[in-house]
Amino acid sequence: MNMNSVDSDSDDSDVAFISMDFSGVDFGGDDDVCEEAGDIKASGGDDELPKEADAVDSNEDGPGNIESSKNVAPSSEANTLDKTNASAESLPIFSASSNNSERIKALSSIIFADLSVDLSEVDEKVLAIEKDQLLPRSEKETADASKLGEDNIEVKELKTLFMLLENGKYADVLRSDTALKVLGNDPNGDNGQSFGEPTMMEQIKRNSLGYFSDETHSKREMIKCIELEIIGIASLNLFLQLNYTGPSMDRGLKPEEGEEVQHPLDGINPHEMFHALASSENDKSSTKPVVSISEEKEEIHSLKETYTTDAFHNAVLSELAVDGEWPFQVCIAPYFLLLARAILSILAEPTRPFRNWSEKKNSLKNDDAVADAATVGISSVGGATFAARAKFLSGASHWNARAIVAHRRLISTKRDDDDEQACPSLWNEADAMFSRCLAAFCDNQVIFDDEHRNAHVASEIMLEWGLAQHHFRKLGRGKVSFSKALEISKLEVEVTGAEGKRTKFQQSATAQYLVRAKPSSQNAPDAEENDLSKKNANVEKQMITHDEVSSDALLLEKIKFEDQDDNVHYNLSILEQSILLALCLDVKNDNPMDGLTGEQMGAYLARVLNQHDDWMVYATGLLERAWLECERTHGRERAILQIQALADQHTNRLTVTQSTFKSVEEDSAPAQDRLRNLHGIVYPPRWDMLRDLAERYAKLGIVTSAAEIFEELELWDEVVECYRVAGKSSKAEEVVRARLAEKETPRMYAALGDLTSDPKHFERSLELSNGKFYDAHVALGKFYFDKGDLRRALKHFLEGLDIKPLMPQVWFRVGTISMQLSEWDTALRAFTEVVQQEPEEGDAWANVAAIQMHRKNPAEAYPALMESLKQNRNNWRVWVSKLYICIDLKKYDEAIQTCTELLNLIARQKSSDSIPALEEKCIRAIVGGSLQNYHDARTASDEAALDSSKRTLARVRQLLDKLKSSTKSEAWLYEVSAYFNEEMGWREDVFDDLMKEYRTLQSVKGWEEDPVKVSQMTNLVKDIFSHRKTEGTKESLVKCKFLINGVVKKLRSASSESEAQTEVAELDALLSDLEEAMASAAK
Repeated sequence: MNMNSVDSDSDDSDVAFISMDFSGVDFGGDDDVCEEAGDIKASGGDDELPKEADAVDSNEDGPGNIESSKNVAPSSEANTLDKTNASAESLPIFSASSNNSERIKALSSIIFADLSVDLSEVDEKVLAIEKDQLLPRSEKETADASKLGEDNIEVKELKTLFMLLENGKYADVLRSDTALKVLGNDPNGDNGQSFGEPTMMEQIKRNSLGYFSDETHSKREMIKCIELEIIGIASLNLFLQLNYTGPSMDRGLKPEEGEEVQHPLDGINPHEMFHALASSENDKSSTKPVVSISEEKEEIHSLKETYTTDAFHNAVLSELAVDGEWPFQVCIAPYFLLLARAILSILAEPTRPFRNWSEKKNSLKNDDAVADAATVGISSVGGATFAARAKFLSGASHWNARAIVAHRRLISTKRDDDDEQACPSLWNEADAMFSRCLAAFCDNQVIFDDEHRNAHVASEIMLEWGLAQHHFRKLGRGKVSFSKALEISKLEVEVTGAEGKRTKFQQSATAQYLVRAKPSSQNAPDAEENDLSKKNANVEKQMITHDEVSSDALLLEKIKFEDQDDNVHYNLSILEQSILLALCLDVKNDNPMDGLTGEQMGAYLARVLNQHDDWMVYATGLLERAWLECERTHGRERAILQIQALADQHTNRLTVTQSTFKSVEEDSAPAQDRLRNLHGIVYPPRWDMLRDLAERYAKLGIVTSAAEIFEELELWDEVVECYRVAGKSSKAEEVVRARLAEKETPRMYAALGDLTSDPKHFERSLELSNGKFYDAHVALGKFYFDKGDLRRALKHFLEGLDIKPLMPQVWFRVGTISMQLSEWDTALRAFTEVVQQEPEEGDAWANVAAIQMHRKNPAEAYPALMESLKQNRNNWRVWVSKLYICIDLKKYDEAIQTCTELLNLIARQKSSDSIPALEEKCIRAIVGGSLQNYHDARTASDEAALDSSKRTLARVRQLLDKLKSSTKSEAWLYEVSAYFNEEMGWREDVFDDLMKEYRTLQSVKGWEEDPVKVSQMTNLVKDIFSHRKTEGTKESLVKCKFLINGVVKKLRSASSESEAQTEVAELDALLSDLEEAMASAAK
């Protein structure tokens, strides 16, 4: 294929599409198959086509009469033949004498005679079981296939299939004798003819009709319809198990040693009828079949677990392609989805054309969707009988709708924001199918004798219809349907607020979101509840707790509400929990993803996670909560580990979060339990979960692991970026140049620039994008920043932010550069953007405060510092900044509390922290300011201010006492304490502080040689003399004399008379006064 033909807008998926090997693939170019006589045209000319692709006319018998109320009402004129006008020759008939060629030719007409059939007793019995087994039921209602009995050989195999389906043995269903009869033979195998090279979809439908029309089992027509339905459901469930829920089929748990073991999917992926297409001889690509999982090198996240070839894999994907959109390339075993779509669609829509989905005329709502004579449909007596029987099936339309949604989720469309353009063909089909289901089950229809079961079915289907609208990205995203499902279930939901605590050390309760949910009738414990306790305990083991991640985690596992009634919850059914998850999804769809939306979603998730009744419902709640916690600093580590654990539970191999055989074998849920409620929740396919995990790994710097996952998902841009960040430049450059050889893209040139440090590549990237490629601007900004050219770096960063403003890391870089350039307005704007986008970014709040402090705006800096301390209370620099701000704002109580926090940090500091001691000027300011407030309050006779100032002074005394006991002795500290005690009138404490100050100064080596210390000692001696003289006792005066003589002697011995003449003279004067005082005391 010519690479130059690639459209300039194509993304990586387009390139991957081009580079694939499509040998053996039929893209449906010429679907004119079997244009023989016997094709029956509608009256009115060659171009007039029937307006409906529905089955035969409906009658009122049975719940299987499922019709659409929207443009799908059957037209008797178009869909029926007047038996008086239709001759026997015009209706091809299957007979024992018909060879394979005639049978395939007979399938080319899609208009058949209206045929009514009578149901036998056995038919009615098996239809009742089919309805009970295959329609939704609550967890308390168990399916019982034993009602079919053992004595009737006609239903024995059907009973076996039901039991295999119920027990999750989906591969065994597809390997059963019944499945092999349908899918085990090549439809062209009788004579080797190929009638227009039919697609796999056509071949599956032909074989299905051939199995039904086999006269050797003509009495089992109804049973054979149900058997086909079970095969289709098993195929869909196996696809969902492999790609969504797990456990995987790779036998990785305990690989058998020394013997050849058959792969679990051998013989059914694909079946014998497609053996030639799936053989290695048809695979012309260089990719070999996937290696055995028992080989020495194993990939934990391997998505390719089945033996198949690239040619067959691509052939299947080509038939699943929709409206030009290619399915996700690395999905596992898409053949099973194709098989389910073929069988379930022929049961639900017997007259639907067998074309691929990429043609608009396949739409059920298209007037020319049916009656193309060259289209292989079903016709003839066998086809009419099949259609007449299939309409009695209760679950076919519902399961076909589920398969359509699974098909849509496989498509890797890039048009996520285009609500009207995503897969219109599939949407029309889904709309028609769900319309039939809603008409049959949700319009007050009586399907079962049990009203509760009827309501459960109606609510489940309404919920799934809403989720289908979400997956197809339709306007409203299912909001109305979610509300109707809630109404049908009679679940009472209230979203409100209540006071509670969410951290372990939170002192006061704050307002928290709360979701109250009350079922219509409270579910009382029953006899089976104890039997479920072990199962529920295993479900709960999926959760990673905060304490498992960190021993000093701050957050509680659940919000503890002040009102105990808010901590007690009603027991909800699994369907009711699924409805709550849908309402949570609606909050996400209706609101921007900010903190408030996250809080509201978290309330719904917390309510769901209070119970752990179903494996996948609980897993969905954990996953949604993990996505929310990834945006929070304190929950990010737990969230990543939780996503990793949920990804690991898909495999049955030992992993980091699944480290014992017991956790894999006994503590996990079997496939049938995981799949039972999957259609009522939005659980991502495994490739989406791994992509999300890889992106989060990359953000945390775990780039090598992220690159391996991206490479497995064939997301090449991300692979290159991860290898570049990991320092594996050579490997990354090899990948980049290979991609550029195929097509020049801005992203690849930017990546090459990162690898080569050549700014020319970044500039070329900007040329290709007309200056609109954000990554190139940021890369140039980093380049010039590293070179020290801050001006040019700032210019490119700002240009990049004009294109993509929601990048807090780049705004932070802009802020730091602006501070270095003294562009304070730009710096303030940058850090403001950071805290608006990341409110938990404590360093940004601290920088906002620093800028305001530089501008002499302490009042503006204060709230920013408080926000910073909320996020990181161990940052001593922020505490010091707060101390300065509080002193400037005369918030002395908070300044004292800040000093206490700093002392606590100093007490538990590590040797590398080097937290400085409290500064003398700060303590003096606190003491002086507190005393001044006290004096001002007394002068003003303000009782309230006086009481407040007294409490502040009490805290000042506590602070001084703590400083004296917890820090290294400083003379200034005792001086301040003495001053404080003097002002407060505590004279005994004053003398103690003065003496401690004296001893502290005396302990300083060489104080007598330091003029400052000498002056300080002189003033201190004067204060001590004054205190002793006031005391007036002979003993105190004698002690004071000795003290003064000691200081004078030290000064005279250390310096000449001229250097300390003033201080010595002052001390001699004190001695004279002391002699007079002693003389007076002696008299």
